[in-house]
Amino acid sequence: MIIVRYGEVGIKGGKRREFERKLRDNVLAALRRKGIEGRAKIIRGRILVDAPDEAARIIAKVPGVVSVSPAREMDYEEIPAYLKDALKGFNPKSFKVETQRLDKTFLKTSMEINREIGAFIVENFGWKVDLKNPELVVGIEIIAGKAYVFLEKLRGVGGLPVGTQGKVVVLLSGGIDSPVAAFLMLKRGAGVIAVHFDQGLNARNVVEKVVDILEDYSPEPIELIVENHFEILKPYVKALIEAGKGEWTCVVCKVAMLRRAAEIAREKGALGIVTGDSLGQVASQTLSNLYFETMSVRFPVHRPLLGMDKEEIVAIARRIGTYQAFLEYPYCDCPFRPDRVVTSGKLEEFQHVLEVLEREGLV
Repeated sequence: MIIVRYGEVGIKGGKRREFERKLRDNVLAALRRKGIEGRAKIIRGRILVDAPDEAARIIAKVPGVVSVSPAREMDYEEIPAYLKDALKGFNPKSFKVETQRLDKTFLKTSMEINREIGAFIVENFGWKVDLKNPELVVGIEIIAGKAYVFLEKLRGVGGLPVGTQGKVVVLLSGGIDSPVAAFLMLKRGAGVIAVHFDQGLNARNVVEKVVDILEDYSPEPIELIVENHFEILKPYVKALIEAGKGEWTCVVCKVAMLRRAAEIAREKGALGIVTGDSLGQVASQTLSNLYFETMSVRFPVHRPLLGMDKEEIVAIARRIGTYQAFLEYPYCDCPFRPDRVVTSGKLEEFQHVLEVLEREGLV
């Protein structure tokens, strides 16, 4: 039996049951995609999943899950005999027993259970009790009259179940930032459609690997739509050069991608576009340029990384596994990149750029 704990899902008021059922369904869907059939039941504050122990690491990646423990279900009186066998091979310098009594009708309190089981372990193994920094934690949860005993607690993703917040289109490259943005939207309960603007070389293969990694956090396969970056951008660049506004190419490149993403979002019923923009990181991500790009799209644009620095983003990328894929991402030198790029343009200048693009039917 695997204990699945959730946090934010449990405080959703009138939506609580709906969110709990969605989380349960997502957990089972994640297991099925890995070839594991399981059964699950919802207990207040917990989902109990009947599945092999190895399923715990799959479940830990399901958004909405706070922590997971492979456990054994038994009567309280059976705990000493179970631990006498289960703790063989362990030799910690210290331990503690940690009990949660979800079933408040159970006659023994959490403190009484901790003392009784702790005393048994000291007597049989001679280990030292350390309540602050133990090497080993023996966990016990009392649920519906039964004891669930575990020796491991895996950290989960947290957040909300995917599918409770609609869908978004994510501009996905094989770089560091956009996969993290996609992950954060999955964590907040939004389904993801990935759109990649391919620049050739090995970029598409890397993005496909990124999608495979992100799918560990999604109950359903992530759709990947690939567009030709150069074909999308070419008419915009031609119009800019003819108007003597080539320095706006990087900003307009983002406008072109966002506008195509908006078309896809409308076709797919998505409620927003997500980018990996981090404020001030590159020329197209200064505050003024982000303003120009957003005002050109007429569709909601979300930037979950906006206030993060590179170290914070890299830390998440390493944790979720997309950083390694980034190391394979080829350097694509855009042939349209001008010698000078606008970083803090004026609104009236950009409005003139828009007029140029409007005459060509591009915006």
